[in-house]
Amino acid sequence: MQSSQLGIGIVGTGMIAGPIADAIAKSKKATLTAVSSRRIENARKFLAERPGPAAVEGIDALLSRADVDAIYVATPTAAKEAIALAAIGAGKHVLVDKPFADRASVLRMTEAAAARNVAYMDATHFVHHPRTAAIRAASGEKIGLPRSLHTALYVSISDSSNIRFNPREEPMTALGDLAWYSMRAVVEYLRPAGKIAKVATVPERDANTGAILRAAGLIAFESGEVSTFDIGHTAGTVIMELQLLGSRGYIRMDDFVLDWNNSFAFKYPEVPAGYYHRTGEMAPNQETFIQTPATNAQEVEMIDTFSELATTGDAARMASYAAASLQTMEYLDAVWAAAGA
Repeated sequence: MQSSQLGIGIVGTGMIAGPIADAIAKSKKATLTAVSSRRIENARKFLAERPGPAAVEGIDALLSRADVDAIYVATPTAAKEAIALAAIGAGKHVLVDKPFADRASVLRMTEAAAARNVAYMDATHFVHHPRTAAIRAASGEKIGLPRSLHTALYVSISDSSNIRFNPREEPMTALGDLAWYSMRAVVEYLRPAGKIAKVATVPERDANTGAILRAAGLIAFESGEVSTFDIGHTAGTVIMELQLLGSRGYIRMDDFVLDWNNSFAFKYPEVPAGYYHRTGEMAPNQETFIQTPATNAQEVEMIDTFSELATTGDAARMASYAAASLQTMEYLDAVWAAAGA
């Protein structure tokens, strides 16, 4: 593509594809050039209020376009790997939404991308918010050595026809959809030095479909770090809490996945982005709030970072993002196995 911007094609027109299309439109480093669906009318409907990009039918038609440098895969999990591998084989960079089938699937994608020298990234938005880097940089000073992490993530869904309740399309159901974020928080914030030592998962399943509706559990590491998690669709409200405890302090957030201030789901400008810190004998009302403002919504930051990765071909950064995906999936696989999968 003869442009300074990365031309991105989207595969799939489900719910999450919309916010990413909007994020691409807001990015100064990428442009949406085409949208693909198995049925052309779905692609056309998706683009009805987004004029400019082409509507195409099927993955082959998308990959053959010269104006598509990269693709965003927003399909059900069952189809993701095949689509991503086809795109990599065509020399396209890939941004793939979670969930994934398992670590072996992620490994095949990351190895294929490395062999073709194209970018692979999973589409975990919060990783790209400036707050994540700020906490990582400050945690040593603020809390000492990270030792314990607790996350609670609930998104209320009761419609049994939702794809998240379909084990054929989304094999891990709520674990894949939500515990991915808990395990990614382990990778980003707890950063365990050792291998997995112990895992326990207690799931609650839908009586008709067998889908996991909620689950709680623990993952512990040989190096002493421990993380507990509580996720699901049954709380009747949105919960996105994170507590990171270190050897001499504590950090918490109540919006670690989608910040209240400015994300595709929430826009409350009166609620600043940041995190709370407490140490010593501070009472809860004495804890400090540390702001971490962002110029763009975190999904826009993700598109910008992905575009930079694709256009610079920085092998070290590519390897770092691939490693984070693999480590997250390793932990999620363990949690899934402990649920009696």
